[in-house]
Amino acid sequence: MKISFIRFFFSAALIAVFTSAYASASSDLSSLLDAVQSMRANFTQTIYDNRGKAIQKSYGRMAMQRPGKFRWEVTRPIPQLIIANGTKLWIYDPDLQQLTIRSLEKAAGETPALLLSHVGNVLDNDFTVKTLQKNSPKWNWFALTPKNQGNMFDSIQMGFVNKQIQEMRLADNLGHTTVIQYQNIQTNVNIPASLFVFKPTAKIDVIDETRKKK
Repeated sequence: MKISFIRFFFSAALIAVFTSAYASASSDLSSLLDAVQSMRANFTQTIYDNRGKAIQKSYGRMAMQRPGKFRWEVTRPIPQLIIANGTKLWIYDPDLQQLTIRSLEKAAGETPALLLSHVGNVLDNDFTVKTLQKNSPKWNWFALTPKNQGNMFDSIQMGFVNKQIQEMRLADNLGHTTVIQYQNIQTNVNIPASLFVFKPTAKIDVIDETRKKK
């Protein structure tokens, strides 16, 4: 009985320690994200295969504004535009002249960069967050593990320098890793509302997944 009690006590203590650590990490990450009400930056996005070989590299620019507004524009080599307005997500392919409209709530797991404009308790609700120890002391790293097994990413890492996001690492369930590096970062600046609006022309094929099927 005494041995069982001791085992139970230490097990409960360990659970309490880990729960507290995760809660602290989530709170620390939320504080860093919440301090940035708006952001503009250029980005470089590199995709590596399961052997660590770079198989695709793209460049672009992004903007975000709280609550829930986001713009992700790949300028080369293959243009693409993603816009979120808090409720809907527009994905535009200029080459195909095709626009897909999705519910932001359902599509957020496919666009982890939207975490930069997270609202409310999305981190606590959707992810288990912990801090990571890296070799460089100037970096603060966080690891996010999705609670939903249906998420296309197995893990997300976010790296900060001087309380500013510098890099994200996304590992998907196929063994690929996407590394996003931010440059020319501007935070808490005025951003035109027009950046978060997409008005398709008549020539664009629109696929609206938010419409209820009859």
